[in-house]
Amino acid sequence: MQTFLDKFISLKNSSRNERLRSDQSPVTFHVGLGRSVWGRLLGFNLLDYFNDPEVALESQIKWKLFWHDEIPDDTIIEPIIGIDYGVALEPSLFGMEPVFMAESDPWYGDPVLANRSDLSRLKIPDFYHSGLMPRIHRDYEEMQRLTGGQVEIRFPGWARGPWSVACMLRGFTNLYLDLMDDPAFVQDLLAFITQSRKEWEQERCRFLGIDIKDRAYEWQYVVYRHVANSELFNDEVDGNLFSLDIYAKFIYPYEKDLNNFYGGTRYYHSCGNLTPFLRLLKELKPQLMHISSATNLAEAHKTFDSDTKFQCCMQPVNDVLIATQEVMADRIKAILHAAPGRKLEIWADALYEGDHDTLAKVRLWLETARKVYQLI
Repeated sequence: MQTFLDKFISLKNSSRNERLRSDQSPVTFHVGLGRSVWGRLLGFNLLDYFNDPEVALESQIKWKLFWHDEIPDDTIIEPIIGIDYGVALEPSLFGMEPVFMAESDPWYGDPVLANRSDLSRLKIPDFYHSGLMPRIHRDYEEMQRLTGGQVEIRFPGWARGPWSVACMLRGFTNLYLDLMDDPAFVQDLLAFITQSRKEWEQERCRFLGIDIKDRAYEWQYVVYRHVANSELFNDEVDGNLFSLDIYAKFIYPYEKDLNNFYGGTRYYHSCGNLTPFLRLLKELKPQLMHISSATNLAEAHKTFDSDTKFQCCMQPVNDVLIATQEVMADRIKAILHAAPGRKLEIWADALYEGDHDTLAKVRLWLETARKVYQLI
C-alpha cells in the first residue's frame, strides 16, 4: 500500500500533469471510465469497494495511477481521493434505501412518497445522521487515518438538481401525473428539496471550513468528474419529456434559486435534450455547460455567451464502444464544425461496460480525435 501511496503522491508534479497545466489548447479530450470497468480491469468488486474504506482507497489509487500511465487523455490526475456514492446519496438523505451491487454503482430503492400526504412526514436531512451520511463520515475519517494525512481526501457534496431528486422521491411516472393532477404539490415538493439542499450545504461548508460560494473546493462525482458546490446534475431535465412551459414554471425557478444561493452555477449537466431550454439555461451563466448528443450543439453555440465552455459528450455506445474509426472521426468533426472557436471539453464518458475491449476502444477514440483536431 505504501508503495502505491508514494507513487500516487508523486503525481502532483509529474511531467504529464505539468504539460497539461501549461497547455493552452481551447479543445481537450477526456475519457470517463466507470467504477464497474475499473473493477474488472484491476480486480476488485464494488460491494467490497463501498463497504471497506481501505479497499476503496487502494482501488482508487491504483486506477488513477493506471489512468495517468496508460490513458493519454487531457485529464490532470491529481493525488486526491474522492468519496462518491453516485446517485444513491441524495435520495438516501430522505429515507430511500441505497442498493449495493458487486458489478455496478449504488442505486436507490423504492420512492418514499407513495402518497402526496407523505411529504409532510419528510424532514430536512441531517448532515451527520441521515441516509448514507454516517457511512460517508466513516470513510472520510478512515481514509485520512490510512493515508496519515499525506493525501487530501475530498468530502462529497450534493450534486443532483431539485427535479432529479423529486423524480427519485416520488417516482418518475407519479411525478408527471402530479403535474396535471396536483401542481401545487409539485411546487411544494421542489421547494422542500431546494430548502433541504441549502441547509445541508450550509452545514457541509461549516464542517469543511469553506465558503458556500467557493468554487475552488472540488470533489469527485461518478469517479471522474471534478465537481464544485454549485453543480446541477439533472438527467431528468429533458425536452423530450416535457414542454418549455413546464420547465419554466416548475423546474427552472428552483435551479435559479440555487444559482443565487451559490453565487452562480459552475456546471450544468443533463444527458437529455436541453435544446428547448437553452435560452433560460443561459441565464444561469454556467462556466461549463454539458451538451450531450441529444442536445443541438449548433443551437447551443448560437445561444450561449462565448465565455461558457461546453462539455460535449459522445453517445457512449454508438460513438465509442461499437463505433468504427470512421464513425468516431465523423462525430468529432461534427462537434468541431458546430461550435467553431468555442472552448470545448470533448468526452468519451459514461463508459460502464466491458474491460480491456473498452480500454482499447477509448485509446482508439483518443488517437482518432487528436488526428481530426490537428487537421481542422
